[in-house]
Amino acid sequence: MPALPEYKTRILLENHDVPLVPAVFHDAMPEILPEPVVFLKAQIPGATSRAGRGLVRRASTPDEIANGLRELLAEENCQGVLSAQAVDIKKEYYAACLLDFGDGENLPGGVILFSPDGGTGIEGRTSSLIKIKFSLLNPPSTDDIEKQLEGIPNSTELAEFLKKMTRTFIGYKLTVLETNPIAVLADGSHIAVDCRAEFEKHAVSRKNAELFKVPESSTSDSTPLEKAVEAINADDPAGTGFFRASREKAPEGTIAVATNLCGGGGKMLWEMTTGGRDDIFSLNESDTSGGLSGFKSYRILRAIMSQPEAQVLILTGSGMAFQNQYHLASAVWKALKESATPLPSLLRFGGTDQVKAMELLEQVSQSLPVKIRTFRPEIFPNAMVEHLSEIATDHRVQQKFTPEAGELAFEVKTPPARFIYHPDKNPDNIEPICVKECPTGFLLWENGRIVANPEAKCIGCLVCETVSILEGNGELTIELDLPGEVL
Repeated sequence: MPALPEYKTRILLENHDVPLVPAVFHDAMPEILPEPVVFLKAQIPGATSRAGRGLVRRASTPDEIANGLRELLAEENCQGVLSAQAVDIKKEYYAACLLDFGDGENLPGGVILFSPDGGTGIEGRTSSLIKIKFSLLNPPSTDDIEKQLEGIPNSTELAEFLKKMTRTFIGYKLTVLETNPIAVLADGSHIAVDCRAEFEKHAVSRKNAELFKVPESSTSDSTPLEKAVEAINADDPAGTGFFRASREKAPEGTIAVATNLCGGGGKMLWEMTTGGRDDIFSLNESDTSGGLSGFKSYRILRAIMSQPEAQVLILTGSGMAFQNQYHLASAVWKALKESATPLPSLLRFGGTDQVKAMELLEQVSQSLPVKIRTFRPEIFPNAMVEHLSEIATDHRVQQKFTPEAGELAFEVKTPPARFIYHPDKNPDNIEPICVKECPTGFLLWENGRIVANPEAKCIGCLVCETVSILEGNGELTIELDLPGEVL
């Protein structure tokens, strides 16, 4: 899902009267420099951990301000620089609004995440998070929120701040809205010091189209793997498949992590986890969400795992995913089996069929060429990463996967795949279990062969191949093409 830079997120919050630290946006070198002391922040869509990359600087003199502005404005993909006034902060809070797609027991809605401990290091204090679920049609009042803030000073004013933030989230149909930190000033008032937002392109109204316009990254400076993911998206457009490689090398002594972050919530939790650590280096930014198929998840996973420097794979979402987690687990299993360089993996599943997802990978874990660990959605990524050092490897596993020969049963174009039938695995010529387990009725058994039902649709879930191997004799397998850049 696209991310808005801070200066545009501020506009959304200002339109709903959320108080913000005073700041000015510069898209070019200004004739009159800001007055010291200011924080200069490069405005780059999707950029994370800006302070650690030198994209946020404290400037105390005119020379520091001038030099900082020139250098940051020259950064790749920089839309401008925000010069924010320094303020006297007495306390820091953290808050975010996330989209909650619901499950079999709960309707879709939103959730406020609030922590009385904000700012740098929030990743280590996820136990302090307060969760406030709300209806998108009937958002919480100040009183509703204040009831959840027991023991926090000036809770009425803070609740009013969170109410306005929630109205911003709903009003612009965002998927993520984060303020970190919320500063408590000497007079007890609250202001947002930093903020970020993510959105779904299809939810943007025409009147707000210009505000949410995010420049497409130039293909001329795209890495081979970024081009590979672009090709996968063009071939199978359903759902979001975002991948951007880091332009930096992993510093010596860090663990180089390949990430598959499922949705804005997964991305936010990972940023919380790594923001204050210098022993973990993210090789890429990613987002796979919006109900993409297992076929597409597999192909993007293969691209992510192809990063040669990677030592381990982290896959995590917000813990309340729209995408079926069993289908995602099937894609993970297939990717680990078939990749030339599979990665040891830490996998967190949360959402529809999360129990089945974990059971699947626990069932096949001993047969995989690398170690994997699965985690329940209530386990936050900051706890997952404590397993990184013991599971990461300095030597990538090398394997060669050769598909077993079979007969092409049929081919589908959307989502693209070839269905391969193996009659030698079905000597009795009886209806295989994959036909019975197809969730949409797309697979039929006619005249001793698997055929496609013209009245049904393939959703690319990989259930047929999964059950064929685990509960049958491997009568059906799926072949999915990969761009040449993917190993």
